[in-house]
Formats: sequence, C-alpha cells, structure tokens
Amino acid sequence: MGKRAIIFFWLLLLIPTLLIAAGAIRLLRHEQARIDSMRITAAREMGATLADSLQITVAGVKQELLSSLRAVAPEGLAETLRSWEAENYLVRNVFIWDPDKGLVLPVPGAGTTNEEKRFVNRYDALFTGRFGWHDVDAGEAAPAPVNSITQLQASRRSMVRAAKGAPLPAEIAAAASKTTASVRGGWMPWFEENRLHILGWVRRAPDGPVYGLELELMALLSRLVPEFASLSETGTVYALMDGSGRVLSQSSGAPLNTGDKPDVSISMAPQLPHWQVAVFFSGGPGATVSGSSLFLMSVLLLGTFIIAILSGGGLLTWQALRNLREARQKTSFVSNVSHELKTPLTSIMMYAELLMEGRAADPARRDHYLKVIVDESRRLTRLVNNVLDFSRLEQGRKTYHHRRIDMGHYLAEVVDLHRVRLQEAEMEIDLQAEPDRFYAEFDRDALDQVMMNLIDNAIKYAGEGRYLGIHFVGGNRMHMIRVVDHGPGIPADFKNRMFAKFQRADDSLTTSKPGSGLGLSIARQLVRDHGGDIRFEPVPGQGCCFIISLPAEGKADDL
Repeated sequence: MGKRAIIFFWLLLLIPTLLIAAGAIRLLRHEQARIDSMRITAAREMGATLADSLQITVAGVKQELLSSLRAVAPEGLAETLRSWEAENYLVRNVFIWDPDKGLVLPVPGAGTTNEEKRFVNRYDALFTGRFGWHDVDAGEAAPAPVNSITQLQASRRSMVRAAKGAPLPAEIAAAASKTTASVRGGWMPWFEENRLHILGWVRRAPDGPVYGLELELMALLSRLVPEFASLSETGTVYALMDGSGRVLSQSSGAPLNTGDKPDVSISMAPQLPHWQVAVFFSGGPGATVSGSSLFLMSVLLLGTFIIAILSGGGLLTWQALRNLREARQKTSFVSNVSHELKTPLTSIMMYAELLMEGRAADPARRDHYLKVIVDESRRLTRLVNNVLDFSRLEQGRKTYHHRRIDMGHYLAEVVDLHRVRLQEAEMEIDLQAEPDRFYAEFDRDALDQVMMNLIDNAIKYAGEGRYLGIHFVGGNRMHMIRVVDHGPGIPADFKNRMFAKFQRADDSLTTSKPGSGLGLSIARQLVRDHGGDIRFEPVPGQGCCFIISLPAEGKADDL
C-alpha cells in the first residue's frame, strides 16, 4: 500500500463522516422541543404497551407448549419428549417423574450430561419429594394467567370490531370463560440463586406420573428482543430486567449497568415473575435536554462516530498489513516445503535408480544406498505428517484417542526408538526418570509427534553440543518432561516467536538445516489440546530447555 493510497482511503472515510455528523447535529436541534414535551408521557405509555405485548407473547408460547404437552400420547412419551428437547429451541430440558419410581427422565447415572445434572439439582426439592407435586396441583390455577391473557386478546379484538361496527360473535365471548382441559397441568416459576426458571408440567391422573419440560428462557428472550430493538428515543432507554436487576435486553441508547434504578417499572408477572420492563431517563424523570447539554451530547456522538470510523479504518489498515505479512510467510513456507520435498525425493530417486540399474555391486554400498533411501523416506514422512497435522489443527479436525500411559516406560521406549539417530549424530543420551510409576492420559501418536519434533530440533540445531537430556519429574497434578541440549541456544530475536507458525530461525532456501517452521507450533498445540503446555527455558551458558507439562493421573500406588 502506497502513502497516497492510504491518504486517499482516510479522506474517503473522514469527509462523509463529518458531513453525516453535521447533519445529525442539525436534526437533533430541530427536534429538541418536540422530544422534551412528549418524553415522559410517551415513555410511560410505551413501557406499558411493551410489557403488555411481551406478556401476550410469553403467554402464547406457554399456551402452545402446554397444549402440545397435554396432547402427547402416553405411548412413546420419553421418545417424544427427547425429540422435543433435541429439535425445539424453546425446550431446555424434559423430565418424567413417577410417584413410585422417582425420576425416570433424565435417567440418573454416568450417562447424564452436565446440563441434565444441573437440571436435576435445580429441581431436587420436587424430584426427591421435599416439595410435593400436590402443592402445585392445589393451585391448578397455573393456566389462569393464560386465560387472562386470552381474555385480554379477545377484549382487544372486540374493541376493534366495535370500532368497525361489527357485532361481537358469541363464540368469542364463550372462549373467554371456557375452562381448562381435564388434564391437570400448568407452569411453575422456580428460582435458583435469584435466577428465574420456568417448568411446565402435565399430570393425567392424581396418582399418575408427572411429565413436562423446562422452558429455554434465552431462546424465549430472543423472541422478546425485537420488541426492544424496534424502539429508539433520544434520552429514553427501555430495558427488560430480571429479578437481580440484570439487563437482559435494551433499546438503543447508553448501555445500562446491573444495579441501575429505573425511573418507571412495569411488572412482567405473572408470566415472568420478578422481571420488569424498565424505563430510564437521562437526567431523571421529567428532565429536559437543554441546548447546551444537547450540544454536548451531539459532540460526544460525533466524537464516538469519528472514533468508530477511525478505529474501523485503522483496523482495516492493520488487517491489510497483517494479511500481507501472512501471505509473505505462507509464500516462504510453500517455498521451503517445496525445497524440503524436492531434496529427499531427489536422493530417493537417485539411489533407487542406481540400485535398479545394478550399479551397486558391493553389498556394503548397496546397504548404504538402502539406508539413505529409508532415512530420506522417514524425513519425507515427518515433513508430510507435519503439514497434515498443521492442516487438521487449523481446521479443528484433529481427533485424539486417549490412553493411559506409563510415562517412565514410555520415555524409555522413545529413547530406544531414536537411539540410533542420536548415536549417529554423536550425541550423548541422558534419560532421567523417577523410580515410581506415573501415568498420564494422552494420545500416544500425538505425544510421539511432540517428542519427535523436539528430538529432531536437538539433532539439527544442537548436534555440536553432543548432549541431549530427557528428564522426567512426576507430580500430583502435573508431570514435567524437560528436553535439554547443550547446543548454541536460541537467538534472542527469535525467542518470542519460536512457537508461531511458519517461523524458522533461518527462513532462506539456502539454509543447511531442513525444516518447515511448523514443528514447535504443532507440538505446543497438541499438548495444549490435552490440557498441558510447552514453554522454553534458556540454559545458563549455552543450550536450551523445552519443558512439557502434562496433566497427571497419579502414581501406580494411588490407583
């Protein structure tokens, strides 16, 4: 991006922003008198209308769900309720409670999800008999609020008809006084830690099982939010608040905080007990917005608008530069990987052709050629695995198969597996592990990949130190594996980005150390996916130390 392009980009942002802000200030001044005169009256009426509308919406949802519950056939009841729980976003949990068997659904046991456990604990007083269902049945007036809302709707329809001069049908008047179905049921508010939960229940016989569902209030709230989003009044904020004073949704305006006292409140009972529609005035009830305060508000609005535009422009500029930097890194990565793939493939092809043409008559030379082919194939496999693992981790498709691993025995196997390579690099192997047996829950292949990447780095970059130490220390909560070498260490300017993707101490194609810049990044992500971490610790003098922390599963004597 050139300097002229950046200046032109910012001018395109600032000039329209200033023009729009100036027009907004002029419009606010023109509307000042009308807003002040109608502020309080309109806000009170709007709040009451909004509460009434929300009551009707909630009542309609409850009525439809309760009617569906009553219509559920006893055969296949559990399957039907489970289907509701999976498919209906308004249903949070379902249950079946039998007076003789206790809680039938959800089935208590190891297969219960965390959400189901919290649900059972929340209504423990009901499901254990400390709060009898007859206490709820005695009120069998649970559907009454629904009837009152139905009457309110019928009353509204009658007023509309009366305004049109149409006669009131007799069936509408009869519907307002119609009694509930013989099947007992209703909605029960339940409070836990001052938070509202709503349980719908149905009981077909006095001694029969009780079944029902818990309403998903967050999904219900999503149906109420549009009511607030459609409101926009200067100096007035409408909000839906729960029993603890927490703002669940609000209209446009300054963000509200928990604990703010409303100037006008309209109760949402009985549909949502303890909830309220609150109205907030900037400056208190009846306060007017003076010319100076309106001007100040306009300036603040203009400043916020400009800051938002500037922040957006800065973010876009930063994102463009970041994308350019990542594109360069990826280009370098592709070049490095292409070079790394070409080198072993060339060696494999050359020695394979020599063997195929029979030009290696000497058995020692033939063995050497085969060894080179095997070594280069392994190197190629490690490179391809790193690229594939990186792709899976980036896309979130990496799967793990956890198993219980004896860490001391595992590390001994790792050392034996890489002993030949380490001896060829003339490196001393120092394995130190405690005599007690410690275990970790880990994916064996992922842990092999982590250890292989660290050992490969030690062979490539610390071979001149002639030392590789693998030290294991078991713990009650975390196990520690220290991979130590006596090499030249890590350059100071590379320490802060050594675990970033596509990063190498030397990114040039002419470097003598092969690699793709993904090994440490993949190793850290694999360990973090298992609840651990990898960190770097410099060694006094020369060398470096990578510390792997793994969640502990305890000692053998503890199991």
